[in-house]
Amino acid sequence: MWVLFASLNPISEGIRSVFIKKATKDFDSFIISWANNFLPVIVFTPLLFFIKLKFNSLFWIGLGGSSLLNVAANILYMRSISKGDISSVMPMQSFAPIFLLLSSPFLLGEFPNLMGLIGILTGFVGSYLLNLDLTKNSLLDPLKSLVKDKGTRYMLIVAFLWSISANFDKIAIQNSSTWQYMACTNILIFSVITILVLATGRSKINLAAVDKKYLFIISAFTVGSYIFHMTALSLTLAAYVVAMKRMSGVISVFLGNIFLKEANLKQRLLGSFVMLLGVLLIVFS
Repeated sequence: MWVLFASLNPISEGIRSVFIKKATKDFDSFIISWANNFLPVIVFTPLLFFIKLKFNSLFWIGLGGSSLLNVAANILYMRSISKGDISSVMPMQSFAPIFLLLSSPFLLGEFPNLMGLIGILTGFVGSYLLNLDLTKNSLLDPLKSLVKDKGTRYMLIVAFLWSISANFDKIAIQNSSTWQYMACTNILIFSVITILVLATGRSKINLAAVDKKYLFIISAFTVGSYIFHMTALSLTLAAYVVAMKRMSGVISVFLGNIFLKEANLKQRLLGSFVMLLGVLLIVFS
């Protein structure tokens, strides 16, 4: 079952990315981040009254660690996009599964078998190629830009934060339940981002925007993404789930070409194929 949920997660995130891109025409990226967790709070919070709650020190460590890391990752992600070229910034996300191979053995005592390890590394190569425009950049350009480009460095930090937060997600789930953790982490993340939105003076939302419905759609797909991601984490290794999550890039490429008329589809098919091969190796491991 973990394969099903880990596969549905990137589909949901891939579709969501299309609406995020559309929403950026009318809304500040910080407001989009705030709206992202709006519906999850409304949907998941009432569940706390209908499920058996379990609280211990490991749950609070997992909840606090993941939520605060994800708030920081959100801010750095937005700053990375604003300061760096997409072709240099986005490949840095593919390092998250690699970082997980280093963090999971210490935090969870998890490490994939040989075929799973090869699958993760293959997926990393595919994700890197997928987000790289070879007509404008060489294979090493994103790595070279780490020296001179703040945006690229920010995104590498985001990948590192995600690799740590996924472990904390699993720790919290193992010491409570999937539904309890999803409700609590969304309450905490939403509360912190709300405070930051108010503190930075970004609380004025363009209510006259024609495409404000995209904020609702983005938030709705986030609900699905949380369910799929957290359920998959409760069933298998965190490194496998995060590696398969990068498949959202493949889906975004095809949806971007269909709905946003983005170019370079043929070039990105190579990265998509390599990523798919990596996912198959993980599944059959």
